[in-house]
Amino acid sequence: MTTMMTLRELLYGLTAESIAPVSITGICCHSKQVRPGDLFIAIRGPRSDGHAFIEEAIARGAAAILAQSLPAIYRSSARIVPQLRACPCVVVADTHKALSVIAARFFRHPSRKLRLVGVTGTNGKTTTTYLLKAILESAGAHVGLLGTIVYQIGERMVPSTNTTPGPLELQRYIAQMASEGLEWCVMEVSSHGLAQGRIDGLEFEAGIFTNLGSDHLDYHKTIEAYAAAKRRLFDYLRPHGHAVVNGDDSYGRILAQTIPHAVITYGMQRPARVMAREIFCSWEGTRLLLESPWAVIPITTPLLGRHNVMNIAAAVTTLLALGIAPAAIQDALASFDQVPGRFERVSNDTGVHVVIDYAHTAEAMRLVLLSLRELTRGRLIVVFGCGGDRDQAKRPMMGKIASLLADAVVLTSDNPRGEDPLEIIRQIRSGFVPGFSNFHEVSDREQAIATALAMARSNDTVLIAGKGHESFQIFHHVSVPFLDREVAERWAWSRHSVVLSS
Repeated sequence: MTTMMTLRELLYGLTAESIAPVSITGICCHSKQVRPGDLFIAIRGPRSDGHAFIEEAIARGAAAILAQSLPAIYRSSARIVPQLRACPCVVVADTHKALSVIAARFFRHPSRKLRLVGVTGTNGKTTTTYLLKAILESAGAHVGLLGTIVYQIGERMVPSTNTTPGPLELQRYIAQMASEGLEWCVMEVSSHGLAQGRIDGLEFEAGIFTNLGSDHLDYHKTIEAYAAAKRRLFDYLRPHGHAVVNGDDSYGRILAQTIPHAVITYGMQRPARVMAREIFCSWEGTRLLLESPWAVIPITTPLLGRHNVMNIAAAVTTLLALGIAPAAIQDALASFDQVPGRFERVSNDTGVHVVIDYAHTAEAMRLVLLSLRELTRGRLIVVFGCGGDRDQAKRPMMGKIASLLADAVVLTSDNPRGEDPLEIIRQIRSGFVPGFSNFHEVSDREQAIATALAMARSNDTVLIAGKGHESFQIFHHVSVPFLDREVAERWAWSRHSVVLSS
């Protein structure tokens, strides 16, 4: 996919400067990736400043530079050489914001060439996007996906680096989807991505709000700023786009009254346009009846957990509004596979139910434990920790939820980064309800999982929470391979081997 534009076309309206019609064949924000003909955009980030690498970008053949200030190599007449004169440097107030606009222009506004559905909210984004994709494919559509676990572009799987890619990568991926003939793209839209303007230049057919909990306050600082970031998704809807909102969520009800779009609410506790009723959950799957203005749909799915009923309702509501047939919805849900690291069961023959889930907020922990409490006949054991160098306010909240809803708790590490794992555990434990004593502290995560599994007996459930699909543990200056599911599978195999040898 070859694209070429002039610098003047790319920067139209972004600066009052007179722009030379230099040909641009690519855009780059990393100096070591610059190729001849690229526009190098100097971005100031939390760890490095792209302005420090402008000279390297020029040496690698950049055709032009976009910066927030005129670099020293241009200000010093002693340094002016023909190579620099041939590489114009344009200054704008904010290169980060300009990047989103430029990327959309360079890739010819690819979101206009397919139908884009965005999902935002604290919890449920990943499962909802997987549900959307499965239903659309059941209806015969070709669908791309961008999210926390993976980016799917046709048959190609790209490892996910951010829930919502940066603006340049985002526009490139969507352009690739359009060029491969995909008709839809479903994507998770994170609060970081919204606050940083990563989706500027995109146009959404529908936007879904799942819920609002307490998360990422290390970045957003206040719950109000966090909520405002989530709300921004609906600024990117097409004029007749659909806003689909969780009516059971308190902030969702505020959204439904204040966003300037026709809103479709869904829920199972409060009155909404689409209601989930007659819900039955078991270890074999979930049954429910979905009542909507378009159809009343009985649904049977192997997807587990009452909290997933809301994810089903979000996806189905959206696609009914977009014209997808109820039969395609039923067929997709009847064969829907589990999402990696999202209420994912680990098969074993011990009678112990082992579930891995990404739950890393208090609300996610509450919803998952409530779903498991409904399914569990024996004891409910949870092993979890909290990430280091991240929102500390949620740590005691998660401790409180775990001590209220689980029979036993094993506290451990979860990407401690630069913090002392034992101090993180202490902060979680400080939230335990008075008198709760059935807990263990095991900072080594593999040993902690082994401890929780060793405690379990037939009909017990062990929830391994916090990391889900993640295949690494992040310590200070180093990441090491680690996957919760592999630890649980080794335990299951060792138990199986003991039974065989006895």
